[in-house]
Amino acid sequence: MKKTIRKIFAVAMVVALVAAFSVAFAACNDDGNTESVRVVYYADGAAVQAALSAGQIDYGIVGEPAATAGASKGFGVVMDLQAEYAEATGNANGFPMSSTFIRGSLAANKTFVDSLLAVLNENVTYITENAASMTQLLKSAGSNSAYPAASIPRCNVGVYSAAGVKADVNDMLKVLNGVENVPDSVYYDEAQAMEQGNGSGVLQLYVPDGAPALAVAKLVAEKNTLTVAGYTVNVHIVPANTIAAHIAKGDGDIVIMPANGGANLVVQGADYKFLCSNTRGILYMISKSEGSVSPEDLAGKTVGCIGQGAVPQYAFERILAANGLAIEK
Repeated sequence: MKKTIRKIFAVAMVVALVAAFSVAFAACNDDGNTESVRVVYYADGAAVQAALSAGQIDYGIVGEPAATAGASKGFGVVMDLQAEYAEATGNANGFPMSSTFIRGSLAANKTFVDSLLAVLNENVTYITENAASMTQLLKSAGSNSAYPAASIPRCNVGVYSAAGVKADVNDMLKVLNGVENVPDSVYYDEAQAMEQGNGSGVLQLYVPDGAPALAVAKLVAEKNTLTVAGYTVNVHIVPANTIAAHIAKGDGDIVIMPANGGANLVVQGADYKFLCSNTRGILYMISKSEGSVSPEDLAGKTVGCIGQGAVPQYAFERILAANGLAIEK
């Protein structure tokens, strides 16, 4: 009887140990580490889509309007990163993306700033009322993107104040750029500006191709009649990977670029102020497969992503970490 009990106990221990090892193995990859996701970064949404078509990646992360435009190429949205980010962080407001930076001398002129903010606010209504014409309109200023009417609401274009996004941007700077303490002087402060009346002349505005360009569509459409506090504004839509140069070189009077990237240049001494954000949370995961995927489905997969060192990397890494996933090294 005792031998029988010992045998039963021994078998039970073996079963328990096998189960324990199975659970542990299931939570690890072949290297014995936490389940990981391979992330490959691309310059823009078009490059991500090309990699998907070539079978080089399993999923791709792009912004709007590329996510909606991708439907014509057989790509469907399988994950809303805004929803996953809210679940991961508890921040339902999304994450600030493209943001407006203005030259320091312009930021000191409250008359100019108020006029520019008024135009940016009017623009939100303008792009909604003229959604069908955005592709052709923005092409005239240098855009190579398609802007399907259905994508316009999903681009989340707005005027999000510096004060309202400061905490998020400061966290991005810490995580992505290693800036522990961001001085308040990076951001526009109305109390430091004075009414100076209208000016005159031509200002150069640079904006990266894609959703950020929608934030200044009204300036493109009415370039011959619309002025900002007396100034004419020339809009140049340029490739995303060239936008930082226009703050670094100082040839842009107004530059719209990723929130953390522009703010980091100001921290380093560029004579600009962070005025506002123009888009919030417009990232989607696309695939040639149908249905939806959850973060845990990405274990062992390769994901192509835009925005290395910028907001897309920040948001996606937050989502992966919250779901116990590491990035493959």
